Amino acid sequence: MAVASPCINICQMDAASGLCRGCLRTLEEIAAWAGAADEARLAVLAAVEARRQAQESPAAAVGSGHQ
Repeated sequence: MAVASPCINICQMDAASGLCRGCLRTLEEIAAWAGAADEARLAVLAAVEARRQAQESPAAAVGSGHQ
């Protein structure tokens, strides 16, 4: 079974980060997805997860310091 796309149909590129606001992939990752082998897709998903965690960590750290 093929690795499913992380697309959530919120297709807006963030100019500052170069990432899609919905799935956190680069344009290059999005364009290559259809022809990518499962191993390459899994690598993209790992990068997306790391990006998601990096986005959540600063917000959690800022929020925890203020009461």
